[in-house]
Amino acid sequence: MESSSKRVACQAEGEDVWARTLFDGVPDAIYVIDPISSHILDCNRHAYEDLYLSRAQVLNHSVLSLQMDVRGLPAWSEIAAVIRQTAVYRFQGHHRRADGTVLPVEITTSAVVLNGQERFISVARDISKRVRSGADEHDWSVLYDLAQGVWDWRYSEGALYFSPNLKRFLGYGPDEMLPVLATWKDNVHPDDLPIVLSALQAHISGRRSQFRATYRLRNRNGFYLWVEDTGVIIDAHADGTPVRIVGFIHDVTNFKTAETTLQMHAEQDGLTGLYNRRRGMELLLEQFSAAQSSRDGVLVILVLDLDFFKRINDRFGHLMGDEVLMQSGQIIRHALPAGAVGFRWGGEEFLLGLNLPLTDASALAESIRAQFVSADWPDTLEGECITVSIGVACYPRDATQLIELIAEADKAVYQAKSLGRNRVAYRR
Repeated sequence: MESSSKRVACQAEGEDVWARTLFDGVPDAIYVIDPISSHILDCNRHAYEDLYLSRAQVLNHSVLSLQMDVRGLPAWSEIAAVIRQTAVYRFQGHHRRADGTVLPVEITTSAVVLNGQERFISVARDISKRVRSGADEHDWSVLYDLAQGVWDWRYSEGALYFSPNLKRFLGYGPDEMLPVLATWKDNVHPDDLPIVLSALQAHISGRRSQFRATYRLRNRNGFYLWVEDTGVIIDAHADGTPVRIVGFIHDVTNFKTAETTLQMHAEQDGLTGLYNRRRGMELLLEQFSAAQSSRDGVLVILVLDLDFFKRINDRFGHLMGDEVLMQSGQIIRHALPAGAVGFRWGGEEFLLGLNLPLTDASALAESIRAQFVSADWPDTLEGECITVSIGVACYPRDATQLIELIAEADKAVYQAKSLGRNRVAYRR
């Protein structure tokens, strides 16, 4: 029994030695990280040798103390949340070395469970060694895993080479895409090109340490993909004129699409499709400021309040009430002229800002009121008529401050209600 136990212990010890040997033999720096604190729990030989530290010294550090591009625990917490949501999280940054120098790295991180605990495994690759490898313009194998695409601009020669990965990313074959600057420029979205060229020139002139831009790049099918483009001068003449500039392109289309969706949700009322109150007030304030700064500026406020809306909720339930609000939003959206602002003020109230003469705004208000009467409302309302009362106030006739103008339009709504509802009323 005793010899058997010793044999198992020796076997386990041998497996541990074998695992450590394998871990240290990987040609990239590997870190095991606590996702909560960012403390480094383990690392391989390449990790501590790249930093000119011992293993014990590295284990006294965290991501926040070694990584120059992650500042503060809140920033780390945000990154950790993204790492958990993606299969592989890619990040480019700079590690601090023991001698004070900086090591540029590209890091890929994945979340795993080790012995029942969540851990992050990060692989850091030394970009500087790859950039200095002197690869020929047709030998891109050492750069394949750095980005979706790599470009190599031989500035003094006027040649711009594209890696096979970049060509494939854009839908082209390895023998396509002429190696000239126009090939790239002609595919950048026209709205983005001035900003991108300005950022590029800022790096070439020495005003920025690197070129970095996020923009839309057209693929072979004519679709624009969002990319993040980062480049740096790696060779220059004595007078500073570039000889060679190398850059990396990453596809960020999914991120930009999600960002646009989040931005829309942050500004839009989810039920009616109109702006929400916060964004609507921001736009209304811009309208009002423009009216104030113009000699003959005018702004008409319409406050719309659905009639007997509480009765709809009480009789048919809140789901039907939501349906009525959704259809009300459609009516208002389709009626708004160019330049108008329309948003949900709260509950069953809506507010419209119109940069129209009062007579035109009044006609629009009456048109909206009539559209509510004639709308094809759901049959489940059992003949319940959906109408709207509208209050109108005009700058500068009724008030000279925005909050007062809204208050006057709100008073006009109650005037319309007191006169029998389903009508347009004005403050006099």
